[in-house]
Amino acid sequence: MDKLALVLNKAIENISALSTDVARLKLANAQLVARCAAADDRIRELESRLGIMESNVNPEVFIDVVKLEELMIKICRENPNNLGPRGPAGDTGPAGATGATGATGCIGANGMTGATGPTGMQGTQGVQGIQGLQGLPGVQGAPGPTGATGATGATGFKGANGHMGITGMQGAPGMQGPQGERGVPGEKGPIGDIGPEGRQGRDGNQGPRGDAGPVGKRGQCGCDCTCMRKT
Repeated sequence: MDKLALVLNKAIENISALSTDVARLKLANAQLVARCAAADDRIRELESRLGIMESNVNPEVFIDVVKLEELMIKICRENPNNLGPRGPAGDTGPAGATGATGATGCIGANGMTGATGPTGMQGTQGVQGIQGLQGLPGVQGAPGPTGATGATGATGFKGANGHMGITGMQGAPGMQGPQGERGVPGEKGPIGDIGPEGRQGRDGNQGPRGDAGPVGKRGQCGCDCTCMRKT
């Protein structure tokens, strides 16, 4: 079955590659058809021009009759005074033949590339292989007799201490216990040494001036002069 699936996958890959090649060939064929059509139009245009040249040029003298007529008409119009006497009006000539159809224009540029076609259908899924047969379960053996209990072995050595476990969360605070009895007052300790004298502080601001005291009595002059005696 695996070989069949492998062959199918290989065939699908080949078909996909062939589809891609066919799409490329179709595109190349379309381009060749367009080029062939353009070449045919160009050939027709050249054949038309060649036919016009053959109809206008005399093969014996190799003179373009149409250009010669145009030149004679131009000379007559530019030099009306140098011509001979004017003759009688001629009869109206027959209507000229219809001119040849102009050359076909060049084919325009190629159009835009068409939209990509829809994605192909998914291939059919391969056939699932046949499941193998399941083997029969073996016969279970009869349980053997239970052996006698052996003697207890010697106590082994103590193993190494295990790693310390993770610290548990702190428990809720317990209730405050009763206040204990006051202890015996201790003896008074010795007086400590006097510390160093601190730095003198800054002088304070001058206080407000006090009220003026009462004027004293003037004293008596001890001399006999009358300079200071006044009643």
